[in-house]
Amino acid sequence: MLILPVANNVLPRPAGGRIRGMFLMEQGGSLLTQAGKGCDILICPWVVDEAALYPVGVVSRVVELEQQTLHDHEAGEVTVLLAVLEGRGHARWHSLKNAGNLLFSTDVEFLNFYQMRKEYPVISGAGWQPAGGFTEFRHSADIPVTIYGTDLATGRQVSISANLGGLVEQEQAHTIEHAVIRALRTYGLCTVRTLIDALGKETSELKQSIEKSFRFTMPEFLGTTATGACGNEMTNLAQFYLAKGFLDNLQEGRSWQEALISARRMTMSQLAGDLGLTTQEGIRVLQGLKKGMSHDDTPLKTELLKKVLSRFPFEPWE
Repeated sequence: MLILPVANNVLPRPAGGRIRGMFLMEQGGSLLTQAGKGCDILICPWVVDEAALYPVGVVSRVVELEQQTLHDHEAGEVTVLLAVLEGRGHARWHSLKNAGNLLFSTDVEFLNFYQMRKEYPVISGAGWQPAGGFTEFRHSADIPVTIYGTDLATGRQVSISANLGGLVEQEQAHTIEHAVIRALRTYGLCTVRTLIDALGKETSELKQSIEKSFRFTMPEFLGTTATGACGNEMTNLAQFYLAKGFLDNLQEGRSWQEALISARRMTMSQLAGDLGLTTQEGIRVLQGLKKGMSHDDTPLKTELLKKVLSRFPFEPWE
């Protein structure tokens, strides 16, 4: 079976979902042309950070193909291929081979995640694009986590939710919310392994954002990761203090550069005071992560993460 790597992690819903895409001839268009209408190909996410092809994707049938010529101001005329792909099911490859510029596998295995769910709980990112999420804390036994996004076929908003109360603490649930979004965007599938990987990267980037903010007096860095900006008490206060301080300084007659620098200093000082953060660098970062952003970087056990994933539906349409 031919294999098509995709870097934007757009995969069709396995149960007959259709997506329409535009491919440059040298970046997937040539492969689809050689495959032809009616052929099945395996679409797998290309993990940019790892420079590697994720082994699990969605087998998709090529339903429509149409070449078009577009005019680009810099490159001139560019030939692109418009394709409609229909999902047939999840599958994984076990080995890869090359034939010229084509990538294929002779040992593709179809996967039925519904049947495997008790032993191998996962969340599928195929057919929808996760956009964000939120975690509510009502009680230690009532912590709903919601992740929302867009149905790629209809453009409508869809979501998945799970109540993680009794399994993890509030800060851990909030971190899991971020990590599930990151795993789905990166791998198209949130498994225990991809969730562990996403948890590590997400907390590492959040801690870096706190460190950079204090080191360079830049509140704008707070809570920013590869998945976007985290909404929490610390970042919300930072935005409020920064905007108010900047406007107050302008009204006092300062230049915009002076007003911004002064507002940044005031913001970081105010945050440290409000949240009771120590001046010690390493401890300050951990305090900011937990007290300010409601996140926790404590590693979670595999069995616990299995229980977490089993509380979410497999996909938004379930």
